[in-house]
Amino acid sequence: MKKWGLIVMLVAMLAAPMLACGFPLPAGTEMMTVSKAVCGKDEAPDTCQERQDAYQLMSKVQSAIVPDLAMNLVLDSGDPTQDMSITVMGSYEFMLVESSEGLGASVHGVLEQGQLVNSEGTQDLSGTEFIIIGSKGYTTRDGGVTWVEEDLTEDSISGLGMFLGLGGTAGSGFDLYTDPETFTVTVGADEEYDGKTMHVHTLALDLMGLFSATEALSGLMDSGLDAGGDSLGVSEESLGMSSEEFAMMAGMLLPFLNGTEISTTLHIGADDGYIYYVSDDITFMMDLSVMDPEQAPVTMVYQLSGHVTGHNQPLEITAPEGATTGEGGLFGGEGGLFGSETGIGDSLFGGE
Repeated sequence: MKKWGLIVMLVAMLAAPMLACGFPLPAGTEMMTVSKAVCGKDEAPDTCQERQDAYQLMSKVQSAIVPDLAMNLVLDSGDPTQDMSITVMGSYEFMLVESSEGLGASVHGVLEQGQLVNSEGTQDLSGTEFIIIGSKGYTTRDGGVTWVEEDLTEDSISGLGMFLGLGGTAGSGFDLYTDPETFTVTVGADEEYDGKTMHVHTLALDLMGLFSATEALSGLMDSGLDAGGDSLGVSEESLGMSSEEFAMMAGMLLPFLNGTEISTTLHIGADDGYIYYVSDDITFMMDLSVMDPEQAPVTMVYQLSGHVTGHNQPLEITAPEGATTGEGGLFGGEGGLFGSETGIGDSLFGGE
């Protein structure tokens, strides 16, 4: 448990929304749930049905392309050893596989721009090309002349999920918007993309409603732990209580969460019903200074966005030839971006 004491509560509440975010794509043998289509508070039935139909279609997608991935993650804790930021822009291809191993999909991507800054320094990710197949990750920084092969650990898979907006097999059944009393839906003006008309839905989490819905919050916490909470340093043991007990007392933390906002925006094709764009925005703010004057306010911002194109178009993703075994690169090992020693996992949730 961290030396910050009550910070573990932040981790617990933060891990679940982050693991639930991402692109609505299935994983391996686990079909994505469609509970995201539960009607929001006072939502019109037609938009609810449109979203349900869209998620049904997306749950059967076999391949897709994200041509404009953008992810921004910033943690300001008041403790320089824990603060970090990561920003990436790039693209990737997604191909579903008949296995629950790894992300439950093969992925081939390029990071056009990228940078990780934490207490270890600055890590430039620009120009990195990567391939993920099963439990293996491959990285090149020289245009494919040389490739490094690494094993994917639980830490690296969890990090990749946040990084790419892919929840893997665990995240396929994980949802923030399961209770009509805990979120609202706003319908925006239609937008155009690639010659197609898009219907715009924005789902906004009602934090007070969620914290008042004990059963929904408890279920969300359970799903978060199942979807990788342990690898993020969160468990019932670290909480010192069960998910049900945590949900019962969570309402007491509401006064300390002013400024916290969580929302998801979807663009749904008016003609074919597929989801073509996703934007997740999480701003998590916690100020416990009233309870502990030495506790600095904690702010975390997570933003993920990108279009989804090429639904079910033929793709081929294969392992590169001649890759050499290594560690400490993009995916894991000591010093790796998603490793547990000096990477994202440690910056967010590690330390003593």
